Amino acid sequence: MTEVKRHHKATRHIHKPHHLCKEPDDLKTQMALWLRESLMEGGVREEITLDEDWTPPQDQDPICEGTPDTGTDSSVMQRSLCPWQWRVNYDEAREPKIISEAHCICRRSRGGSVAFCLPIKREVPILRRAACDPVTGRWEYARATIPVTVGCHSVLPRSARATPLSQHYKTPIGAI
Repeated sequence: MTEVKRHHKATRHIHKPHHLCKEPDDLKTQMALWLRESLMEGGVREEITLDEDWTPPQDQDPICEGTPDTGTDSSVMQRSLCPWQWRVNYDEAREPKIISEAHCICRRSRGGSVAFCLPIKREVPILRRAACDPVTGRWEYARATIPVTVGCHSVLPRSARATPLSQHYKTPIGAI
């Protein structure tokens, strides 16, 4: 019988500096400063495309079929024409790492309206990881903003701009 020798390949350790990188000691201070500056400047000024590219939910929650609940113990979401749910948006490479975001539940406003439910978005200041400083072993962050859905609102559909009545008649008005 022949003996088979098994050779174990040596596993090479690949050095990944990002695994060794730590958060800067002043990260919370950097975030607070960026937030304060953005608020003092009157908010972040970047335009947000609110709803033009928004895709409504495919499956509707049963809450969408009824009318809003206006009882004394009802929540804001239950009374809303366009209810929403909160979702957690987590990103390890961002500060803050966790952001709560609203998600519109219904395609149309509740209560028999022809209006649509659309997200309300706001540009929120964040710090985004840029690179790991090899000297300090700390992450460097860059200032940025991201759109965050903060609620849902009821919006009537667009209508075409009215044309002058004279364009709808063969004979000009006043020629008769």
